[in-house]
Amino acid sequence: MNEQQFWALIDASWKDIPSADKQRQEGIKSNEPELIFELSELLSAEIADCMKTRLLALEKPDLVRFIRILESKLQQIDREEIHFYTDGSDDGFLYSRGFIVGMGEEYFNLIDRHPAYATCCAEAEIISFIGYAAYSENFGHEFHRDADNLSATDSTEGYSLN
Repeated sequence: MNEQQFWALIDASWKDIPSADKQRQEGIKSNEPELIFELSELLSAEIADCMKTRLLALEKPDLVRFIRILESKLQQIDREEIHFYTDGSDDGFLYSRGFIVGMGEEYFNLIDRHPAYATCCAEAEIISFIGYAAYSENFGHEFHRDADNLSATDSTEGYSLN
C-alpha cells in the first residue's frame, strides 16, 4: 500500500455506489453546504461500509500501511487555519478531518491548499478510526498506536483562534 493505492481505495469505495460518487463530484465542484452535509452522512454510513469491506480484504502489511497513511493525512491537515473553518471541539475537528480525507484526494488537496473551502461541522467520525476497526476485526486485537497518532497538537492546549 502506497499513497496512490490509499487514495484509490477511498475512490473505489465511493464508486461502489455510483450515485454517491456522482454526488461527491458535484459537492467537490459546488462546495454547497447542504450537499456537503449529505455527503457527510453518506460517507459515515454506506461509503464507510464499502471502505471497511475493502480494508478487511487487505493483508496485514497493507492494512498497517493504510492506517499509517491515514494517520499522516489526518496530521497533515491538523492546522489552525483549517480548524478555523471546520470549527468543533478537539474531537469534532478530528471528525472533520476524517470527512476531508474520506472525500478523497481531490477534496483533501483542495482543503489542504485552500482551508476556506472547508465546510463548518461536516464530519465523518468513523473514517478517522476505520483502519483501527478493520485491524481489530481482522486480527483479534487492537492496533498499537501512540496517543498522538491522530493529532499533531497538544490536546490540553488546543488552538487559539484569535
